[in-house]
Amino acid sequence: MDTIHSGYPPRAELWLCLARALLPPRGEVLAQALREDLVPELEELASKLGLDIDDAVNELSATLSQADTESLLPAYSSLFLVPPIPARLNAGVYLDGTLLGPNTKMLAEIFHRHGVEQSPDMHDTPDHFATILEFMALLFHKADGAEPALLEPILDDMEAVRGLLWRTLPELHRRVTETEQERSLPAVYSALLQIVKTVLRDEQGIFFCATGNVAQETARRYFTKRETAPDLVPCKACGKPVATARELKVIVDRLRQSGLPADHLELCPDCRDGTRGWKAGKTEFNLPGFR
Repeated sequence: MDTIHSGYPPRAELWLCLARALLPPRGEVLAQALREDLVPELEELASKLGLDIDDAVNELSATLSQADTESLLPAYSSLFLVPPIPARLNAGVYLDGTLLGPNTKMLAEIFHRHGVEQSPDMHDTPDHFATILEFMALLFHKADGAEPALLEPILDDMEAVRGLLWRTLPELHRRVTETEQERSLPAVYSALLQIVKTVLRDEQGIFFCATGNVAQETARRYFTKRETAPDLVPCKACGKPVATARELKVIVDRLRQSGLPADHLELCPDCRDGTRGWKAGKTEFNLPGFR
């Protein structure tokens, strides 16, 4: 996947790595990178980020170890390319029931707002999963070290894209899993989507970063200037800072508009995880799906 040591922040590297893994593994180099390089890179990035994705990565590793390089492109094609396509990688199909619907147009507007457009080499709509994951990488790259006035709109768009991914994943993952089982395909892409889902869940600890011990803060804080914000809202259980009032309002409003519960946002990640039994203009960013 060749993203490690790119000079980008680790969270951006992680999303870029996942995006490239969801592109067609055409050619021996790409297929070999997926089979041999992906798992070590995910493990290294997870270690840097203090991210608990061991179970999902181990499942992917076991699956890849049983799949030869030549089987990866046929498996990808059977799932995502050959009609009748059982599992489209276009988010709009699951959210709008069609291509180029409202959610796809929303994504295109967000892309334009950040000064990027799709590369001519990406022959698909803007809502292709790999394109969206690349854009998440770009947003984390832009957010790293951004001034507060520039950071807030980036966070708003980041949460909009994250919510779109989260609403798409259950049905996409179900279709991929069922098709792999029905057609006796290597379960590479269901395992990969499970990693995406696990990482998205961890994003909650970024948008609502509690003040904890030093080791935890080092691993989980990405926007270091937020700790000085004057309108931090405390956790209702332990009193630690959860997020700014503005951030909470933006995310709560979007969750409720989507018919999703928002009460859990009154708790910091540590208290919330404990209750649920979880463990704790143009851009120079080089993305294959953008120019």
